[in-house]
Amino acid sequence: MTDSRKADFSTCTNDPAMAKRHAPVHDMVTEILTRIEPDGYASMLEDLRAEHNPQTAGEDRVLALLADTFWRIRGCFYLETEILRRGMEALPELPPDDAMAKVFLRELGRGGMLSKLSRYESWLSKEQSRCIRTMTLKSKNRKLAESRMADSLARTKPCTSVIQ
Repeated sequence: MTDSRKADFSTCTNDPAMAKRHAPVHDMVTEILTRIEPDGYASMLEDLRAEHNPQTAGEDRVLALLADTFWRIRGCFYLETEILRRGMEALPELPPDDAMAKVFLRELGRGGMLSKLSRYESWLSKEQSRCIRTMTLKSKNRKLAESRMADSLARTKPCTSVIQ
């Protein structure tokens, strides 16, 4: 999933209720990231691929999902700032600290955008942790298989002729 096209959140989860609940926030995060850092996702994915060196298509898919969650969590920070900034602009009569407090409390309570954004970010963090655990296990399993193969090769007698 790239940041340059609008992502359909229903492809990220099997739970239709979750997709419906988080889709507006997901779309806003996608839009703000596309505007602020248009090439950021691609470079993040390449950095992760260079760091983890995926060996299979499954590892590459988990790595792409990990990059997506990292990217969207970054977008949550941008969106939170944007929500607070716009809310403060709507209250020019208040001092900045008071305006920020008022906007924060209003948006966090009663199902405001910050409340929805917080739940979305929490879900992304869980997905991110799951991806990291999966990549760690795959890496450990690959190293274990490589060491077993090396042990097996070390125990066999070397071939001294073509015909044995």
